[in-house]
Amino acid sequence: MKGRLLVSMTGASGAGYGYELLRALQPSRGPSGFRVVLTCNERALSILEEERGIGGDELRGLVDEMVFDSGMEHELASGSNSFDAMIICPCSSSTASKIRAGIADNLTTRCASVAMKERRRLVLVVRETPLSTPVLGALYDLSKWGVVIMPASPPFYGLKDPTGEELQRNLAGRIMDIVGLENDITSRYRPGE
Repeated sequence: MKGRLLVSMTGASGAGYGYELLRALQPSRGPSGFRVVLTCNERALSILEEERGIGGDELRGLVDEMVFDSGMEHELASGSNSFDAMIICPCSSSTASKIRAGIADNLTTRCASVAMKERRRLVLVVRETPLSTPVLGALYDLSKWGVVIMPASPPFYGLKDPTGEELQRNLAGRIMDIVGLENDITSRYRPGE
């Protein structure tokens, strides 16, 4: 992939999933790779600080550009400015439901709307349990429309020490698989091992 990859972090718990994804993307960035643009809100940053002790400055060091959700005037809010794929990680059920309803009230939901209308790859890493019937219905509809629904349910196989951090990093590798990025992070199922 060359061009731009848009990663969004919403105010769902499991902010470490987004952080591990950004870390996993590092080798693919740069002049011969792609640019990573991060959209997030203040709640996502506070959850990341609470759950992993990681601040916004550390996130900024992992991306080419960081934009807050309130920045609706950003060029990516228009379909005339392209990005190759969008990953919302973690994706709150509220964000998924807004996307399903066509509500574009912040930069993340607007960019998701752009991704859908322009037929770009859109991956929602949903991090909430249990899921209500309305949210399940929204996810079902989004899936029918071509959105990849990827619950934050990483596999346990191939992990030597399935700690929270290792699980979050392993899911980052699986997300990269979904958008077609090679990586050596994903634990691969090996029968008999």
